[in-house]
Amino acid sequence: MSAWKQFTTKDVTITSFIADKGFSLSGNAITGSTIGANIFQGRNVHYSSSLNIQSGFVYSSSLNSIYNSAKQLYYKNFLTSSMGDVANTGSMTFGVTRDDDVLQGNIEAPIYDNYLQSSLLQYRYWPTGSGEDITTISIPTKLYGEKIIPYTFEFDYTGSVLTGFHKGILLTDDGDGNIISGSEIVGQIFYSHGIAVLTTHSCQNIGKFINSDPSQLADTTINFSSSLTIYEQQYKCTILENEFGFSTNPSLLTASVAGADNQSYYPFVSGSFFEPYVTCVGLYNETKELIAVGKLSFPLPVSQFTDTTIMVNFDVW
Repeated sequence: MSAWKQFTTKDVTITSFIADKGFSLSGNAITGSTIGANIFQGRNVHYSSSLNIQSGFVYSSSLNSIYNSAKQLYYKNFLTSSMGDVANTGSMTFGVTRDDDVLQGNIEAPIYDNYLQSSLLQYRYWPTGSGEDITTISIPTKLYGEKIIPYTFEFDYTGSVLTGFHKGILLTDDGDGNIISGSEIVGQIFYSHGIAVLTTHSCQNIGKFINSDPSQLADTTINFSSSLTIYEQQYKCTILENEFGFSTNPSLLTASVAGADNQSYYPFVSGSFFEPYVTCVGLYNETKELIAVGKLSFPLPVSQFTDTTIMVNFDVW
């Protein structure tokens, strides 16, 4: 048996809540197929150069592409100054009427977003010299959700192989989009993209060292917490006492009448004490496509004397 009933606005409640989850990725599992994080080396080389080799673990890209992608997305406004390029603006000379106003001077300004992570003054360094390296750490969307939660990112290397790192280094984020080592800014993190870029203080070489010797992943740990908004949907399915009191289950048809046109039911089906049972609830969209099914733990009789309400809850994200 199936029966249709339209929900009203008061029958549907959608509540959102933010779910946070912490991750600790270590060793070869960082770049394994289950996790799928990636550590890239980028380099300022010409795309046709023989030095423009591939970099990356889960998937790879050329050094030139990694370098220029990070520059375009996050540092295009910071190429001449770590505090941001100066924006040239014009000035207005007002006339007697609005038609007489004259705009003088250069009206160009930075046209790039660069994804500022804080309203505070940003300091970003970008290496522009030929052959200079950067490191990009990429966390997959399936792990960071909508964003990495500020103050939770850590990159911890405990080995002694990396030149210049003095038997280990701990990089953290300052909550304003900067990656810091001690008190020094060594790069930036872009929380909503799951991307960290290291550009200075020798940290830009981490990607080069790990890609050239993947065994160093054994001494590497990445910690962070993710954030994801989950929407709890609650549907109040109410059967009034005078609704759905009859069943179309074919097992209620009499065996004496055969054929597809058999509409003869056993006498008890039309009796006043007959109560059909509900075993599942299906939710349909506007075009009557089934989108969710809720199974009851046991058959529920539909009462003839009081309303029957079934609450269906499920989460989506």
